[in-house]
Amino acid sequence: MKRISRSFFLLLLSFIVISAFSVTPVLAHDAGDNTPDHSVNAIACEYSDNLNQDIVKAYPPKQVASKSDSDDDMVTWKPILYRWDGVRYYEWKEFDMPPAYAHVLPDGFGRGKHSGWRDVETEEKIRSITFTNLAKGSYVVINVMTWESDGQVHREVSPNWCDI
Repeated sequence: MKRISRSFFLLLLSFIVISAFSVTPVLAHDAGDNTPDHSVNAIACEYSDNLNQDIVKAYPPKQVASKSDSDDDMVTWKPILYRWDGVRYYEWKEFDMPPAYAHVLPDGFGRGKHSGWRDVETEEKIRSITFTNLAKGSYVVINVMTWESDGQVHREVSPNWCDI
Protein backbone atom coordinates (compact mmCIF):
# COMPACT_ATOMS: atom_id res chain seq x y z
CA MET A 1 0.00 0.00 0.00
CA LYS A 2 2.85 2.35 0.84
CA ARG A 3 4.38 1.75 -2.61
CA ILE A 4 1.07 2.46 -4.35
CA SER A 5 0.61 5.69 -2.38
CA ARG A 6 4.16 6.77 -3.20
CA SER A 7 3.67 5.94 -6.89
CA PHE A 8 0.36 7.79 -7.00
CA PHE A 9 1.90 10.79 -5.22
CA LEU A 10 4.85 10.86 -7.65
CA LEU A 11 2.52 10.58 -10.62
CA LEU A 12 0.30 13.40 -9.36
CA LEU A 13 3.29 15.55 -8.48
CA SER A 14 4.83 14.96 -11.90
CA PHE A 15 1.64 16.01 -13.68
CA ILE A 16 1.46 19.18 -11.60
CA VAL A 17 5.12 19.98 -12.15
CA ILE A 18 5.06 19.24 -15.87
CA SER A 19 1.94 21.39 -16.22
CA ALA A 20 3.55 24.26 -14.32
CA PHE A 21 6.89 23.68 -15.98
CA SER A 22 5.36 23.76 -19.47
CA VAL A 23 4.61 27.45 -18.98
CA THR A 24 8.30 28.20 -18.66
CA PRO A 25 10.32 29.10 -21.74
CA VAL A 26 12.32 25.88 -21.77
CA LEU A 27 9.20 23.82 -22.37
CA ALA A 28 7.19 26.42 -24.23
CA HIS A 29 6.40 26.02 -27.89
CA ASP A 30 8.69 28.39 -29.78
CA ALA A 31 6.76 28.45 -33.02
CA GLY A 32 3.39 29.82 -31.98
CA ASP A 33 0.33 28.56 -33.81
CA ASN A 34 1.98 27.93 -37.18
CA THR A 35 3.86 24.75 -36.25
CA PRO A 36 3.39 22.09 -38.94
CA ASP A 37 1.56 18.86 -38.04
CA HIS A 38 3.62 16.55 -35.85
CA SER A 39 3.38 14.12 -32.95
CA VAL A 40 6.07 12.97 -30.53
CA ASN A 41 6.72 9.55 -29.00
CA ALA A 42 6.87 8.44 -25.39
CA ILE A 43 10.21 7.60 -23.78
CA ALA A 44 11.25 4.30 -22.19
CA CYS A 45 13.32 3.50 -19.11
CA GLU A 46 14.96 0.11 -19.40
CA TYR A 47 17.74 -1.97 -18.02
CA SER A 48 20.42 -2.81 -20.60
CA ASP A 49 22.11 -6.16 -20.06
CA ASN A 50 24.77 -5.21 -22.63
CA LEU A 51 25.68 -2.00 -20.77
CA ASN A 52 24.85 -3.40 -17.33
CA GLN A 53 22.96 -0.21 -16.41
CA ASP A 54 19.61 1.58 -16.54
CA ILE A 55 19.03 3.66 -19.67
CA VAL A 56 16.45 6.09 -21.07
CA LYS A 57 15.46 5.73 -24.71
CA ALA A 58 14.06 8.68 -26.63
CA TYR A 59 12.25 7.91 -29.87
CA PRO A 60 12.05 10.37 -32.78
CA PRO A 61 8.70 12.00 -33.51
CA LYS A 62 6.06 9.64 -34.94
CA GLN A 63 4.88 12.08 -37.56
CA VAL A 64 6.20 15.39 -38.92
CA ALA A 65 5.03 17.41 -41.92
CA SER A 66 6.51 20.31 -43.86
CA LYS A 67 4.99 23.77 -43.76
CA SER A 68 1.80 23.99 -45.80
CA ASP A 69 3.37 26.35 -48.34
CA SER A 70 6.43 24.13 -48.78
CA ASP A 71 6.52 21.03 -50.96
CA ASP A 72 9.63 19.63 -49.36
CA ASP A 73 11.54 20.39 -46.17
CA MET A 74 14.09 18.86 -43.87
CA VAL A 75 13.45 18.60 -40.12
CA THR A 76 16.09 17.86 -37.51
CA TRP A 77 15.30 16.29 -34.15
CA LYS A 78 17.25 16.55 -30.92
CA PRO A 79 16.10 15.04 -27.62
CA ILE A 80 17.14 16.81 -24.43
CA LEU A 81 17.00 14.75 -21.24
CA TYR A 82 15.73 16.40 -18.04
CA ARG A 83 15.95 14.94 -14.52
CA TRP A 84 13.74 15.67 -11.51
CA ASP A 85 15.76 16.96 -8.52
CA GLY A 86 12.88 16.90 -6.03
CA VAL A 87 11.87 20.48 -6.78
CA ARG A 88 12.05 20.91 -10.55
CA TYR A 89 13.23 19.29 -13.77
CA TYR A 90 16.66 20.44 -14.91
CA GLU A 91 18.68 19.67 -18.01
CA TRP A 92 20.69 16.47 -17.54
CA LYS A 93 22.05 15.81 -21.04
CA GLU A 94 21.86 17.52 -24.42
CA PHE A 95 23.57 16.59 -27.65
CA ASP A 96 25.76 19.26 -29.28
CA MET A 97 24.15 18.62 -32.66
CA PRO A 98 20.83 17.07 -33.67
CA PRO A 99 21.39 13.33 -34.04
CA ALA A 100 18.61 12.81 -36.61
CA TYR A 101 16.92 14.39 -39.63
CA ALA A 102 13.99 13.57 -41.92
CA HIS A 103 12.86 14.78 -45.33
CA VAL A 104 9.20 15.74 -45.03
CA LEU A 105 6.34 16.69 -47.32
CA PRO A 106 3.10 18.53 -46.47
CA ASP A 107 1.46 15.17 -45.62
CA GLY A 108 4.38 13.69 -43.65
CA PHE A 109 7.62 11.83 -44.22
CA GLY A 110 9.11 11.71 -47.69
CA ARG A 111 8.86 8.45 -49.55
CA GLY A 112 11.42 6.13 -51.01
CA LYS A 113 14.69 4.64 -49.94
CA HIS A 114 15.63 7.43 -47.53
CA SER A 115 12.28 8.01 -45.83
CA GLY A 116 11.95 8.31 -42.06
CA TRP A 117 14.45 9.50 -39.48
CA ARG A 118 18.13 9.21 -40.43
CA ASP A 119 21.31 9.51 -38.39
CA VAL A 120 22.98 12.83 -39.28
CA GLU A 121 26.47 11.28 -39.41
CA THR A 122 25.92 7.78 -40.82
CA GLU A 123 22.71 8.26 -42.88
CA GLU A 124 21.40 5.01 -41.33
CA LYS A 125 17.79 4.77 -40.16
CA ILE A 126 17.47 5.80 -36.53
CA ARG A 127 15.00 4.17 -34.18
CA SER A 128 15.98 5.74 -30.85
CA ILE A 129 18.60 7.69 -28.94
CA THR A 130 19.91 6.07 -25.77
CA PHE A 131 20.93 8.08 -22.73
CA THR A 132 23.40 6.20 -20.51
CA ASN A 133 25.35 6.71 -17.28
CA LEU A 134 22.27 7.99 -15.46
CA ALA A 135 21.71 8.53 -11.77
CA LYS A 136 18.58 7.06 -10.18
CA GLY A 137 15.65 9.40 -10.62
CA SER A 138 12.72 10.56 -12.78
CA TYR A 139 13.38 11.64 -16.35
CA VAL A 140 11.50 13.40 -19.13
CA VAL A 141 12.59 14.33 -22.66
CA ILE A 142 12.10 17.60 -24.50
CA ASN A 143 11.89 16.95 -28.26
CA VAL A 144 13.44 19.83 -30.22
CA MET A 145 12.42 19.92 -33.87
CA THR A 146 13.80 22.45 -36.36
CA TRP A 147 12.35 23.02 -39.83
CA GLU A 148 15.26 23.92 -42.12
CA SER A 149 13.19 25.90 -44.66
CA ASP A 150 12.64 28.78 -42.24
CA GLY A 151 14.59 27.84 -39.10
CA GLN A 152 11.40 27.38 -37.08
CA VAL A 153 12.13 25.64 -33.76
CA HIS A 154 9.52 23.76 -31.77
CA ARG A 155 9.99 22.12 -28.37
CA GLU A 156 7.60 19.53 -27.06
CA VAL A 157 7.69 17.44 -23.89
CA SER A 158 7.46 13.67 -24.27
CA PRO A 159 3.97 12.47 -23.31
CA ASN A 160 5.37 10.52 -20.36
CA TRP A 161 8.13 10.43 -17.76
CA CYS A 162 9.87 7.43 -16.30
CA ASP A 163 11.90 6.35 -13.27
CA ILE A 164 15.14 4.41 -13.13
